[in-house]
Amino acid sequence: MRFSIRQMIKLMTAGFIGLALLSCSKGDSEPDYQKPMGFSGYTARSASKANGSFASGNELPANQAFGVYAYNMGSSTIFDPSATYPVFMGNVAVTYTGGGASDDTKYTYSPLRYWPNTKESNRLAFFAYYPHGGAGITPAGFADFAFTVQDLPANQVDFMISDVVPNQIYGATNAGIDVVKLSFYHMLTQVRFMAEADAYEGVSVKVTSLKVVDVLNSGTLSPDVEAVSSTWAEGTTTATYDLTLKDLVLTDEPQAITEANQTLLMLPQTLSDDAMLEIEYTITTTNPARVITQSQTIALSSSEDVKAWGRNQQIVYTLNFGLHPIEFSAKVADWQDDDYIITVE
Repeated sequence: MRFSIRQMIKLMTAGFIGLALLSCSKGDSEPDYQKPMGFSGYTARSASKANGSFASGNELPANQAFGVYAYNMGSSTIFDPSATYPVFMGNVAVTYTGGGASDDTKYTYSPLRYWPNTKESNRLAFFAYYPHGGAGITPAGFADFAFTVQDLPANQVDFMISDVVPNQIYGATNAGIDVVKLSFYHMLTQVRFMAEADAYEGVSVKVTSLKVVDVLNSGTLSPDVEAVSSTWAEGTTTATYDLTLKDLVLTDEPQAITEANQTLLMLPQTLSDDAMLEIEYTITTTNPARVITQSQTIALSSSEDVKAWGRNQQIVYTLNFGLHPIEFSAKVADWQDDDYIITVE
């Protein structure tokens, strides 16, 4: 889903022009090119948790913002990622206020920036990240981003970056369009948990504790002109994530055992032998009447098929509790449901 902002206002005042890195000269013969800049944005996959909020479709959550950088390429028509360009916009927050992604008025930023009149010699390149000011994100424009996964799952953000949109001028090549169209791509791995139990008469199973132990929690992202070609450099620090579980009795059908805000948004990484799932659960029987508490520790890397969490992958681990040997299988796909089966005796 795409959305845009078009806000027609009066020409820049002389005071604002003095603040802009690219100003329009007095007596310019093309005043109709002094238009406010607008932005549109959508995600390649459904946007997920951002400060505990989930979105539907390809729409950003309401009242969330993305940070925009713009660079003056001069008269060049090709963006050189190794070059240093003058900054035209630096980490400007553009907010979707909600209430209709296709409504032009729903995307706001301040103060407004204007397209330069001297178009051919002031071509602009745009780049953005999401969410603006997100916890754990250290923005650096089109440069390396430092990132740390937050300790509490509910505080973790869906870190995304956009493709670079180069060679932008108002009018001649854009056919009078004043909107910069940004496409965002997920940079993290989404991890969720489900569980099921074999059905036996007089036996019920509850998962009481679930921890993801000793996984990498920091790294450095190096953006590329195409966001999907960006690369992660893994850090060295690790963390343990204790998930808040639903109070439910397992059935013979897989069901989510955590609330939506407990979905993990993790650093893409090669899983080490130290990365574990620690699981505690209770088995209650009626004949004889008793409650048994059990625990299991399972290496995440024990799957032959999945040794790493990839960028833009959604991974769904399904714990299977029954009278079977422990098994572990896995497969992957882009930000869509994939089943990772763990059987716990």
